[in-house]
Amino acid sequence: MAKFTKLDPNDVAVGRGRSAIEARRPYIDAIQGGDAGQIDLDRGEKASTVKRHLSEAAKVVGVKVRSSWLDKSQRTLLWKKTGL
Repeated sequence: MAKFTKLDPNDVAVGRGRSAIEARRPYIDAIQGGDAGQIDLDRGEKASTVKRHLSEAAKVVGVKVRSSWLDKSQRTLLWKKTGL
């Protein structure tokens, strides 16, 4: 018979949730590691996706982050913490 184990829903990520957590991990690490930073996009990365990951990571960490593009081509994003 199968064995069932009770888990906390906050500790379980399935489907797209798991890949989203993995995609946000570098952003979370960057936010936790400093008060400001720069993100240089790789070839093929979408500017909107990078900005969304940064915003979602800030929510996970529990801080507010502001960001703006350094260049018109949106290949370099500057960010900084603005509050808790």
